[in-house]
Amino acid sequence: MYLKDLGDVEIITFDLKIPDGDYDLLVLGGGEDIDPKLYGEEVRYENVEIERLRDDCEFELVERFLSRGKAIFGICRGFQLLTVFFGGTLYQDLEKEGFKSIHRGKNGEDVEHRVIFSGIFENYFGLEGIVNSNHHQGLKGFPEKLKGEILAVSEDHLVEAFYSKTYRVLGVQWHPERHDSPISKGILSFLKLI
Repeated sequence: MYLKDLGDVEIITFDLKIPDGDYDLLVLGGGEDIDPKLYGEEVRYENVEIERLRDDCEFELVERFLSRGKAIFGICRGFQLLTVFFGGTLYQDLEKEGFKSIHRGKNGEDVEHRVIFSGIFENYFGLEGIVNSNHHQGLKGFPEKLKGEILAVSEDHLVEAFYSKTYRVLGVQWHPERHDSPISKGILSFLKLI
């Protein structure tokens, strides 16, 4: 398991009662699309698949962790959920909205693509690197309430990572848990510091 180096891990599913434990880190993983109503839009494409119960559960978890000053790490859908939580918006389907088909394989499999790093990630990983992705949505309007910085963009200028020191929030659009690479390992090291 990717996160085992960080300590004990408890997996919480959105259909269970949210435990009231004293956790150090919330990890929001991949999955269905975020309900566009949460960022002021209606569903625009038939391939948008939402799970509103999960959205509501994860919003509650984010609020709880923020109120306790705990760290949050968003992966793919988790990155998108954090975007919306902090007031940003999403492209509902990247290809239909003019982006290259570099973010998801033709049959829904992971693909690798290049990202350009900035800020702390540039210090960790250099100017650019290869990450793996499997998503059809992406960050459209940056979440200004996050008070964060962009750490990575794809070659078609889609935001791929952000960090907020103020809120102890890190989000990446790719899947480090499914990619054995120095970048994936470096993210674990970074999470130990936030």
